[in-house]
Amino acid sequence: MNNYISPLKTDYSSKYDDTPRMDLLNLITEVPERVFEIGCGAGATGKAFKQKFKDIEFIGLEPEEKAAEIAQTRLDKVIRSDIEKVRLDSLGLIKEYFDLIICADVLEHLYDPWKTIFTLRDYLKPNGSMLASIPNIQNIDIINKLVDGHWTYSKYGLLDATHIRFFTLNEITKMFTGTGFKIIQCSHAKQSELDRIKEWPTDIDFGKIVLKNVTREEASKLFVFQYFIIAQKTPFLEAEEI
Repeated sequence: MNNYISPLKTDYSSKYDDTPRMDLLNLITEVPERVFEIGCGAGATGKAFKQKFKDIEFIGLEPEEKAAEIAQTRLDKVIRSDIEKVRLDSLGLIKEYFDLIICADVLEHLYDPWKTIFTLRDYLKPNGSMLASIPNIQNIDIINKLVDGHWTYSKYGLLDATHIRFFTLNEITKMFTGTGFKIIQCSHAKQSELDRIKEWPTDIDFGKIVLKNVTREEASKLFVFQYFIIAQKTPFLEAEEI
C-alpha cells in the first residue's frame, strides 16, 4: 500500500482562512488598551480590533512561520512560538500588562489548556479578561453519530482531527473557575430548532434517542456548535479540583 487515508493529511497553511472573527470582536464593548492573541494566524482579527478600537496595542503569538510573517505587517508585535513550548517570561512580556487575552479556537488544540490558561492569567491586569471560543462536544449531531458507533475525525468542525481536548459547557466552566477566572458572559448562536417547541419541559425525539422531561436550558446545549466565553480574572485562585 503506497498511501493511506487520514484526516490529518491536509495543508494547514490553507485550512484556516484569513477572515476576522467579528463574532468575537462584537462581544467586546469596553475599549481595551492592550490585547494579546494566542494563535493569531495571519492577524486578521487583530487588524479588525485595531480598526475598531483606535490606538490599542495588539500583540499576537503564532507558531506558523508564513502566517506570523503576514501578521507582523498588521499587528504591533508578533511572537513566533508555540504557547505550550515556550516560557512566556522569556519573551519579554510583562505580567499584569494586558486588558484582554484572546484564545479563539485554540484551547481544544492544546495538550494542557488548563495550565495554559493559568499561566496566561499572570499577564492579565487584575480585572483583565480572557475571550475564548470553544467547540461544544455535547452537540446532538455528535451524540447521534456516537450512538451509531461513529466518532469520525475530520479536517474541520467539532471532530477536527487536530483537536486534543473536548468540552461541554460544564467542563468549560470548571476549566475557567479552576484556573482563577469567573465566567461573566457566555453566548452562542441562537438555535432555531427550539423555537417550534412551545411548552417546557418536554420529551424530544432524536430518532434512536428520546430525551424525557427536558428543560429548554438542557435542550439548548444540544444545539450549540461553539461557545463564546468572556472570563474575568479573579483576585485569588480558588482551590478547586478540576
